[in-house]
Amino acid sequence: MMNGKEYLETLRSMKTILYIDGEAVSDFASHPVMKPAVNALKATYDLASDPQLNPELHRFIVAESDLTSGKISRFLKIVKSQDDLMSRMKLQRSMMRYTGGCFGGRCVAGAVINALWSVTYDMDRASKGQTNYHERFKKYMTMCQEKDLAVSGNITDAKGDRSLPPHRQTDPDLYVRIVERTPDGIVVNGAKLQQSGAPIAHERLVVPTTALGPNDEAYAVAFAVPGDAKGVIHVNDSACSNAKFMAMETEDIGNAAFGMHQSAHILFDNVFVPWERVFLCGEWTATANLVHRFSDFQRFASSACRCGYIDLSIGAGAAIADYNGVADKAQVQDKLINMSVDAETLYGLVAGSAALATATDSGVTLPESLSINAAKIYMNGAILRAGQTLADIGGGILITRPSSRDLKIPKVGELLTKYHKGREGVDVHDRLKMARLCESLSGLSTPTTILSVIAAGPPATQRLNFRLMTDFKRDRKAAERLAGISSS
Repeated sequence: MMNGKEYLETLRSMKTILYIDGEAVSDFASHPVMKPAVNALKATYDLASDPQLNPELHRFIVAESDLTSGKISRFLKIVKSQDDLMSRMKLQRSMMRYTGGCFGGRCVAGAVINALWSVTYDMDRASKGQTNYHERFKKYMTMCQEKDLAVSGNITDAKGDRSLPPHRQTDPDLYVRIVERTPDGIVVNGAKLQQSGAPIAHERLVVPTTALGPNDEAYAVAFAVPGDAKGVIHVNDSACSNAKFMAMETEDIGNAAFGMHQSAHILFDNVFVPWERVFLCGEWTATANLVHRFSDFQRFASSACRCGYIDLSIGAGAAIADYNGVADKAQVQDKLINMSVDAETLYGLVAGSAALATATDSGVTLPESLSINAAKIYMNGAILRAGQTLADIGGGILITRPSSRDLKIPKVGELLTKYHKGREGVDVHDRLKMARLCESLSGLSTPTTILSVIAAGPPATQRLNFRLMTDFKRDRKAAERLAGISSS
């Protein structure tokens, strides 16, 4: 297994094509927009190679391979038991709590790998030996495990008019498709958009994004190519949050080491794929199961991951409340407890899907579908509530704090430091650092969202007004009258 330094060396040895904000970039590891995502992926290698770095995470991230009989990254593991699912669930939560950033360059692969493992097995059995997709995929996965490669699962097509199937699109390339079959392999065109961590992984593992019909055979294709294969082009996303990594000082970012979700658009421009790397080629009937299975696996991983994110939000909320001198207030404690309830409810749904898992004939164990879909729905609301709660606990300082450059202005910086003091005994700079982390974790980095929570008094102030202004005596008298009780 590789360590983090070796991972970086392999990344630099590749000739991957990547554009960021209109410019070609070759040194991904040092680019300010890419560096946090590279660090997050590098951490998966460091944690696996060094048991002392974090013994708990090391235990989760290293697994035994059924293919190589050696130790491998759990991100490359074929899930063959409930215990495998539980270990992956624990890894996702702990890993997010460790980095607070996206490691999608490895995470998404687990969903695609296990879905393809089971579906290629089913296809070969149904064809009665006419296809050998499963054996191809087994050899491919053995290679990935032996080399400890980061595999980026690529799913989302451009799609064009969402009301139309692929074969009815005005541009046939709006879904990845086979444009030519040759004796040596296939040629594909198309794009996979917003793929997490794609440029910083070694391999691109591509599958259809939707169940297909009989007229969509050309789009029923699954394959793998190296990230620097001829015709593979990456264009980084242009989220507004990129700007702070480009323009701001490290101290002003909040989780500058890992806290950046990186994604890219992958363009496949007449890319040749040799047959040994083709795992689906025209079998449209297999796509329904493929899409369903990888979707459930990815919902499993992402829901467990967000439990760790809420854990971080609880910790940041508790810290900023302490620095502000209000940690012991009942209203703050209730907010932290509410976040904890959300995290454990979500985790329970994920665990339930693992406990109710079913085994396929291929050996892959699938999470129970209804409970993991319920988890994903619950996750959506829980993450938004956590962000709003952090804004509520932390206050306006999350976005109105001065910058680290302001603090260096002669005399003015001293005054700013004086007036941003919190509880006695807390370093002002620690308070500002935690405020920055709270802002980053909240996802509410624009003034309108946080100020809407805080401006004109935080929600606790409005609740106080209800306590002062509601006529509780009147309402009690009305209830006692209905119950036949004489009012005192």
